[in-house]
Amino acid sequence: MDELREAVETAELVDAHVHNIVALDSSVRFLSCFSEASGKALSDVPSTLNFKRSLRDIAELYGFELSRQGVQEFRSHSDIQTISKMCFKAAGISTVLIDDGLMLDKMLGIEQHRDILPFVGRILRIERLAEAILDEARSSYSYPLLKIVYKLVSRRFVQKYIIFHLKHVFLFPSVYTYMSLGGMSRMYEVEP
Repeated sequence: MDELREAVETAELVDAHVHNIVALDSSVRFLSCFSEASGKALSDVPSTLNFKRSLRDIAELYGFELSRQGVQEFRSHSDIQTISKMCFKAAGISTVLIDDGLMLDKMLGIEQHRDILPFVGRILRIERLAEAILDEARSSYSYPLLKIVYKLVSRRFVQKYIIFHLKHVFLFPSVYTYMSLGGMSRMYEVEP
């Protein structure tokens, strides 16, 4: 039993769906890390159990007083790479798959994440790829509809985008998968 416990406690973890880390001066509020709430509802986050437990763990990790101000003070005197490495190490996470389809203010790019973690893969949403293809087609032709359609069915054009965007891509889901079908377990048709 001791061997099993040690194996579990020392195993490196993969987080298979994260979003980009943002710079410390991003407009993304710190409280957003603990909840999907927004607007006025975000002010209720500090009273949630998730926030209280996470704040306790973060304050302990940082070696600072158990308060939001103490955690914020540590963050204001550190850089995002140092903080991120510290948190990933404490959590035992060595690999992440980043869904960069959620556009965040001052988010770090995939390459910047590779400076923080040993392995970083990408989740590319089909809609983001389609958007890139449409934007390129739209900027290349003056007659929008007919020429965009031609460009979209052009095998070389689509192959160019797929090859470019699929570098280091490990999942290729649709937002529809997340929102309508109950998440990634449905994407692989895994029984709940």
